[in-house]
Amino acid sequence: MSAPRNRFATIALVALAGAVAFGVGAESTAAQEVRTTLDGVYTDEQAERGRATYVRTCSQCHTLDWYTGDLMKAWAEAPVFNLFEVISTTMPEDNPGSLPRRDYVDMIAYILKVNGMPPGDAELSTGASRLRQILFRWSAGS
Repeated sequence: MSAPRNRFATIALVALAGAVAFGVGAESTAAQEVRTTLDGVYTDEQAERGRATYVRTCSQCHTLDWYTGDLMKAWAEAPVFNLFEVISTTMPEDNPGSLPRRDYVDMIAYILKVNGMPPGDAELSTGASRLRQILFRWSAGS
């Protein structure tokens, strides 16, 4: 992906994260059990599958640091589903939405791992309602 496209993708992701943070298009989770990415919402095995998918499908256009730091912190308090929706409807660039749903979710598990989120005993669900119940949150030291 060329530098201008990377810039555009970065701006689009940050804009979407900002819209989500202010509640635009977000569903209410008040009546649901809300968890955060600090609650161990994926497994190490799932993150490893996500790493393999990232290497095979994403690494040619997106370096790993693209999924860490301030860009990812813009997703704070947004549901994990929102990142899933962006990735699954826009990537890979040459064939958006072409991967199995499980592959996209596994890559999100990998993204959580590289951002220092703790693993847990159960895999991150592929279900939209479950992904909406998990909010991005960082520990004070990250």
